[in-house]
Amino acid sequence: LVEEFEQENVDGIYSTDADGFKRWVVAKETDVLVEPEWDGKENGRSPESVISTLIVHMNRFAKSYSKAAILESDFSTQEEFIYLITLRSFGEMTKMELIRRNIHEKPAGM
Repeated sequence: LVEEFEQENVDGIYSTDADGFKRWVVAKETDVLVEPEWDGKENGRSPESVISTLIVHMNRFAKSYSKAAILESDFSTQEEFIYLITLRSFGEMTKMELIRRNIHEKPAGM
């Protein structure tokens, strides 16, 4: 596929980097670049805004789901469960390593 790209791109229509190669593949396969649609696009909402909103929604779903999952267990918070999974998966580690691995802020006084 790379050889075909190089042979067909002798006029330099596409840049010779990965982005140019991707554009060539898309153009070759579809002959049309179709931009996706999303809510609010017509009002100037950016794709980054949509992605951020979806990440927030995923986080809310994960919290809701984890609360339901640990409802009748000995765990009182989602973090307790996540810490245990981390220790089980990666083995023994210091408290600071555990905090870093779970992307939590270092508590004051540590």
